[in-house]
Amino acid sequence: MAMDMSYLWVGKPFLKKTLVKFSIVFAAVSLLLLLLHWLLTLAWVIFSLVAFAIYYFNKRAYTYYVTDRSVRIEKSWVFGGYVRELTFDQIRDVHIMQGMLARAMNCGSIAFVTASGLEVGHVGAGVGRGVIIGGAIPRLVPWRGGRFWDVKEPHKIREILMGRVSEWREALQQQRMATSLEKIAEGRPRAGTLVDELERLKRLLDEGAITEEEYEKAKRKLLE
Repeated sequence: MAMDMSYLWVGKPFLKKTLVKFSIVFAAVSLLLLLLHWLLTLAWVIFSLVAFAIYYFNKRAYTYYVTDRSVRIEKSWVFGGYVRELTFDQIRDVHIMQGMLARAMNCGSIAFVTASGLEVGHVGAGVGRGVIIGGAIPRLVPWRGGRFWDVKEPHKIREILMGRVSEWREALQQQRMATSLEKIAEGRPRAGTLVDELERLKRLLDEGAITEEEYEKAKRKLLE
């Protein structure tokens, strides 16, 4: 897909790391099996090459996009494909996942924590993906189709994402505050005083309709 002004970043999995990792494992296991029996080595070579080819082309089928309003994950290959999109208002946090080899090659996976927990869940031992529970040692369990899998310069991508997410949060907060003030204006009597308006604003805070920060901003606006 051609780069457009609305795309802040477009990329694919960093396959060089995949090739290096496979080469290391393939060579080590092949040497070990060769010491045992040549038939085992032959079976391993055939199996590993076929499995790696499937894995490689599956990974290559992914394309990742950061737009001015969302992140999008597309997959297209011979067995089908899909599109997964997360708007910035759904994203609560962005995590970088790197092993030793990934750090050495300046790549890593970017996992998204959403309000629903569908992309990444904090789970304990023996619990499935996407479940949010307590645990002695909570850990992140990402869904491969819901993350940027092995991309170059993940910290730079995270910086872009968090900047946009912060902008969206601020815009959403302003919108919520404006909506709250409209509710106050619609509900106040004609002879209403500033005290009445402040009391209604406090009720919205107590009911959880607005946050403490939104309450203070709205109160300052009323007093002005």
